[in-house]
Amino acid sequence: MAKIRVLPDQVANQIAAGEVVERPSSVLKELVENALDAGARRIEIAWEEGGKRLLEVADDGSGMARDDLYLALERHATSKVRTADDLGHLASFGFRGEALPSIASVSRFDLASAEVDGAGHRLRCEFGVIKEVAPVSRSRGTTVTVRDLFAQLPARRRFLKSTDTEHAQLWGAVARLALSAPGVHWTLRPDRGAPLVLPPVADAGQRLGPLLGEKLTRLVPFVNGELPWRLRGFVSPPDLSFRDRNHLYLFVNGRSVRDRLLLAALSEAWSGTFAKGSYPAAVLFLELPPEAVDVNVHPTKAEVRFREPQRIFAWVRGGAEEAWAKLRGGLASVLELPPKPLEAEFDLDPSRRAAAQHPRLWSDHSGGALAYQALSEAFPERVAEPPYVYESTPSGGAEPAGGIRYLGAFQRTYLLAEITGEAGPELWIVDQHVAHERVLFERLFLRRHAPAIQPLMPPQVVQVGPEALARLTPFLSELEVAGVEAEPFGDGALVVRGLPDFLADRDPQALLEDLLARLEREGRVDLDAFRRDLNAELACRAAIKKHHALPPELALGLIRDLLACEVPNTCPHGRPILKKLSLDDLERSFGRRL
Repeated sequence: MAKIRVLPDQVANQIAAGEVVERPSSVLKELVENALDAGARRIEIAWEEGGKRLLEVADDGSGMARDDLYLALERHATSKVRTADDLGHLASFGFRGEALPSIASVSRFDLASAEVDGAGHRLRCEFGVIKEVAPVSRSRGTTVTVRDLFAQLPARRRFLKSTDTEHAQLWGAVARLALSAPGVHWTLRPDRGAPLVLPPVADAGQRLGPLLGEKLTRLVPFVNGELPWRLRGFVSPPDLSFRDRNHLYLFVNGRSVRDRLLLAALSEAWSGTFAKGSYPAAVLFLELPPEAVDVNVHPTKAEVRFREPQRIFAWVRGGAEEAWAKLRGGLASVLELPPKPLEAEFDLDPSRRAAAQHPRLWSDHSGGALAYQALSEAFPERVAEPPYVYESTPSGGAEPAGGIRYLGAFQRTYLLAEITGEAGPELWIVDQHVAHERVLFERLFLRRHAPAIQPLMPPQVVQVGPEALARLTPFLSELEVAGVEAEPFGDGALVVRGLPDFLADRDPQALLEDLLARLEREGRVDLDAFRRDLNAELACRAAIKKHHALPPELALGLIRDLLACEVPNTCPHGRPILKKLSLDDLERSFGRRL
C-alpha cells in the first residue's frame, strides 16, 4: 500500500492557512491588499471582538463575475500573475493565490461581488466547504465577510491573544495600510470606540495624526533621490524619541515590510542623534524598480529580499542620515558667529600649564592618558596638555561676545550661558563633557585621523570559527587602516597583534564580535561607521570630565566651538548636550506672564 498520498484540498488549505493566516490582522491585511489591487478608491472595514467574531472588508473596486467567485477559492488561482517572468516584475500586493482559500478554510466565509452596479453574486462557504452561490443586487465592488475565525480549530484559536490585543493589532494593520494608500477613502467601524473616516489626501503626512497619534505630527518630511530610486518619508526631530522600535514604519513599493537590513541601516543613520536605548519615529517609503526586490520570499509577503543588499543598505542609511543631520544642525544659525579656531580653545597662560604635570591626573583607569596621547599626535599644533586637568578657578561673568555671555557653572559640570539670538534671549545649560566630546569628535572624524597602533604583548589569539573567519578575512587589510592589526591563525582563529592605542585595554574578542555583528547586519564592514565609532570613543575619553572646573575663557570658547559644530545637539553616542529655556518660559514659571 502506498505510504504517500495527496492531501484533500480542505486539509491543504488549512495547512496553508497556518502560514498565511496568523491572526485577524493578517486576514485584514490580505483582504485590503486584494481591494487595493482591484483599484478600490473607497474601502470600509468593520470588526467585532478583535476580529475573532467578525471581520468585514468592502470596496468599490473592479469586482468579480460569478465564475471568478469559485476560482477565487482555488489554491494558486490569481489574476496577478500569468507567467514565471511576471514574478520578477511584481507591482501588485497579492499574487500567490493562497489567501482567500486559506481564510475560507478556517472560518465562515462570505464573498459578494459585482462587476457592474445591480448585478452581482454571493458565495457562502463554511470552513472550506462551499454551501451556496446565489445572485445578489449590489453596487460594483466586493465585500468579504469572515466570521468565527478558527472556530473549528480550537488549538489555533487558543493561540490568539485577548480581544484587546487583537483589537490593537487590527488598528496597527489599518495604520500601515492607510499610510501606504493616502489617495483612498477609508471608513473604519470597530465594535469599540468611535468610527474613523479618513478622506483621500495628497500625502501620507496628513494621516500621521489620525493614525499614529498627535505626537507624531511633529515628524519632518524629507525626500532623497528621484524615481525610480527614491527614498522619502518622515523622521522625528532629535527631541522626540521612544523606548522601543514600535514607531518605525517601513514600506517598499507601497508594501509594509519587516526587514533587518533596513532596520540596521536606520540604526546606523540615527546613531549620534538619539541616545542608546532611545529610538526615533520614522515613516519611510522606498520606491525602487520592481526587479530590484523579491517580494516572493514569505507567505504573508511581510519580508523581502533585495537583489543588491549592500547598495540598498548604503542608500537607506545615507538618505536617512542626511535627513537627521539637517534636523540636528541649525543651532549655529541661531547666531551669526564666525567659527572660533579649535587651536585657541585651550590657549591658557603658562601659570596654569604647571597644573598639568601633577602625576595623579594620569592615574585614571578610563584610558584618558592613551586617548590624550593619540589626540596630541593628531593635533600637535594645539594640544599642550589634557584639557581636563585644570583645578578649580573662580567662575564669573564674561563680557558679551557675539551674543554669548557666560554666567558660570553649576556643580563644575553644567555651563550656564545667556544666548541672544533672533528669537530673543535664552538661558542655555550645557553639559561640558558631552559638549567637548562633540567638538573633538567632529575635528577627529572630519580630518580622518588614523589612530596610532598599540602592539599587544603578547599577541592574542581569538577563536571566531571557520565561517566568521571567512567573512572577516577580506576586510583585514582595511581594518588595519582603522587601527586593528589581525591576521588568520590556524583553523577558525585570528591573531590580534595590535589595536588603536586608546583601545589597548579593550578585549580583542569583544571588538571582533562587534565587527562580526556589523557583517551580519550589513554584509560588509563599513569603515566609515567603524572609524566613527573609534573616534567617538577617543573623543569621549579625551574630553573634559564632569566636576572639573573650567576658567571662564575656556568655558566661553567651548560654547562657541559647540555652536560651530555640524551636530550641536547631541554627542556622538546620542546623549543630549544642552537644554534651553527662553525668557518667556522663565517668566511664566515665575508668574510674570500668563
